[in-house]
Amino acid sequence: MSELRFGLVGCGGMGRAVASGASAIEGCRVTAVCDLLADRCEAASEQFGATITNPFTDLVARDDVDVVIVATHPSAHRMVVEAAAAAGKHIFCEKPLAASHDDALAMVEAVNKAGVTAMCGQVVRWHPTHRRLKDMVDNGPLGGVLTMYVERRQGNWEGHPSWRLSLEKSGGTLLEVNAHELDFMLWLGGPAKTVYAVGANRIERAQDYPDFAHVSITHQSGAISVLSSSNIAVLGSYDGRFDCAHGSAVVDALFGGEIRYALRNGESGTVSPEEMKVETPVTGEVRALVEAIRAGKPSPVPFEQAAHTVAVGRAAYRSIELGAPVDL
Repeated sequence: MSELRFGLVGCGGMGRAVASGASAIEGCRVTAVCDLLADRCEAASEQFGATITNPFTDLVARDDVDVVIVATHPSAHRMVVEAAAAAGKHIFCEKPLAASHDDALAMVEAVNKAGVTAMCGQVVRWHPTHRRLKDMVDNGPLGGVLTMYVERRQGNWEGHPSWRLSLEKSGGTLLEVNAHELDFMLWLGGPAKTVYAVGANRIERAQDYPDFAHVSITHQSGAISVLSSSNIAVLGSYDGRFDCAHGSAVVDALFGGEIRYALRNGESGTVSPEEMKVETPVTGEVRALVEAIRAGKPSPVPFEQAAHTVAVGRAAYRSIELGAPVDL
């Protein structure tokens, strides 16, 4: 398959970013766009030279669409994915895969039944600091993760779409934002076995889920991870600590910061941002999907993995409700 033609469903900022990533790859172009908001459709159509095609059921049926980018709000992902899979289209679905685990499992079933290549956009796997940490764990010098702590705290949803205030529409902060961090920790530590979380809603009463949460994951490997999440932080942060079999690493800024590490044999060092440069991460993730489709290889981020991330996020909210651990 020499040329891959993309159809975009959901022309917000993230959808256009993914479509731009596709357009930057040789032999790829965006041919059709769809959105409920006319102004977004028109802007995307002009940007990519694509045909406006509404509703999304018409877009996925087009002969000049090979891959469907799904960039709606999370609770709408399932219906678009199921339609695209039934039409035999390959799929790039933005994270989180779904707002609910039931929807995520239905999406896994749909793409497996159709035999299409489907990828979830867990883009931090293509961010330089995250990628280098993964390499340092898998290929040395750090060795396997024993315990890790990731903190991502940010401000409220002011100025954002109202659907972000709904757990059932967005998946809450733990999925709408922290799908990245949960996926990253599962990528390093392996699948989760048990989730225990504490949290509450103290400030953002308009949202129907906790505005901060501390989530502990016990992995099947025996590793233990902790995520500190908040959308009420006046002072934001995004950092991490990783204690591994052969040493430890600390990152003060997971988006673009240096990695400081020390090993049990006495060696120590840093990895600078200049040593970790990669292509634009969104382009990198779309390129990985394109290469998989062209080579007939497995998805770079299979829906099964993304569904597990959804399960962990929803288990954390359930744990907060119960005041007890939740087994997966």
